[in-house]
Amino acid sequence: MRPRADLLIVDARPWSDGAALPEADAIAVADGRVLAVGRAADLSPLAGPQTRRLDAGGGTVTPALVDAHIHLVAWARSRGALELFDCRSRAEALARVAGFLADHPATATVVGRGWDANLWSEVPDRAALDAVTGARPVLLHSKDFHSLWVNSVALARAGVTRDTPDPPGGRLERDGAGEPNGVAREHAVRLFTALAPPEGLAADLARVRDAVRALHAEGITAVHDFEGADEHRVLRALTRGDGPCVRVLMHLAHAGLDHALALGLASGTGGDRFRVGALKLFADGTLGSQTAALLEAYEGSADRGLELIPPAELTALVARATAGSLAVAIHAIGDRAVRSSLDAIAAAGPAARASALPPRIEHVQLLDPADLPRFAALGVVASMQPSHCTSDIDNAHRHWGRRVDRSYPWRSLLGSGARLAFGSDAPVEAPATAHGLHSAVTRQRTDGTPVAGFVPAERLDLDAALTAYTEGPARASGAWPRLGRIAPGAIADLALWSTDLHRAAPPELSGVQVTATVMEGEVVFERTGRTPTPASVGRPAAEPAAARGGAR
Repeated sequence: MRPRADLLIVDARPWSDGAALPEADAIAVADGRVLAVGRAADLSPLAGPQTRRLDAGGGTVTPALVDAHIHLVAWARSRGALELFDCRSRAEALARVAGFLADHPATATVVGRGWDANLWSEVPDRAALDAVTGARPVLLHSKDFHSLWVNSVALARAGVTRDTPDPPGGRLERDGAGEPNGVAREHAVRLFTALAPPEGLAADLARVRDAVRALHAEGITAVHDFEGADEHRVLRALTRGDGPCVRVLMHLAHAGLDHALALGLASGTGGDRFRVGALKLFADGTLGSQTAALLEAYEGSADRGLELIPPAELTALVARATAGSLAVAIHAIGDRAVRSSLDAIAAAGPAARASALPPRIEHVQLLDPADLPRFAALGVVASMQPSHCTSDIDNAHRHWGRRVDRSYPWRSLLGSGARLAFGSDAPVEAPATAHGLHSAVTRQRTDGTPVAGFVPAERLDLDAALTAYTEGPARASGAWPRLGRIAPGAIADLALWSTDLHRAAPPELSGVQVTATVMEGEVVFERTGRTPTPASVGRPAAEPAAARGGAR
């Protein structure tokens, strides 16, 4: 007996394995898997009375997208909380804080997120914060989550005084008199951890389920999460329970290394809903906080950033982890940190590639040309975030100067044979997939600036960008070819788009929408009342000259 389809998607433009499938306009799904891909006339006999038909309206259908770098629980907590992401001045941020305090008189400790002093003419300090906060401790995380702005009450409760030394890998900013000025960088943020109120599993789980609905609306059905043990428990509960869900590759925090090795916990352990990822290590800080570790000093400064784990210690940690069958995922933004990370992976030898999952470096925002071929040679995945590039254009020019020509080097890495895996780093950036595609293909802000794109030689073509959101993360998680492609037998995780993406001009990509998301054959999101997204229908989009050729 011929199998019956549970779901038949028609008038589709299927895309998989790095290219559109020109001879197909329909996808049949049965028992959570792709049954067939082909012409609707050939697949229609697979439909029966109970088959659901989904009209793609001529839009592209891709494998569902993966956010390959997200802090899902932190993003869920940040939604609807005290958000400072759009504050263009210190005064605006202070007014936002004052308003929140007035509206939430029962909140004992106030936690906010998202300020970016690179945009301000005045620096954040405790005196300014004290003027609007009164007797409650206030903890305000920067946009990159690598700095913390606190008031005097928080300093006092944390026991931080002028005699408190800077911790290894951290810095307490100080005023002219040597007193802490209320800004902590990198590991110094940990001095205030105990002041943050506990969240609780039930509250976090409710927030995360709501956040997952938002991910489904972006065509995302899987995430690679970078958080700690408490968040680990939340996401385990998410994947085991009822309600909206995503597939989770859960990376392990540095602090959990000894426990993981004692348990014999190996990367790749688990199933397609929840799987153990890599050991997350921090080699440096960020561009936004000027703590990314650089080979040469920041423009106009003698400072070269912070090595959060010194190179010798990083090498020893990578060796211990990989010897215990744990892959590594190393946060490295500056070129010095990227080099130290590659050195540590190289020193681990064959053990670094013997894990079920490949080693990876997160962010890679500045890369020395001498280190470019080492990614492919060492089998290191470049886990990168396109929206960081377009958000950071001004900061990159300001702090890296002429070095911007080798920043966010997507095209160069791909051309060298490296594998890319794209994500958002939410809550640092929103997990908006259309925005990510637009950033990858144009390297422009949504307002069209810079006109030629930021370092346009590093733009990707659309196929390469889609691959970095689908096949790349699936391979990095050990789920390929079950996930990340549209082919008979593959798990039916799919994203339906509002237009044929290949007929949309690159600037139009920021406005496309996901109209439906399918997870294991079930429609988990369907946009209602949608209107077709404008696109240059009837002609292929003209690619920028720098984006043509063999980027795949």
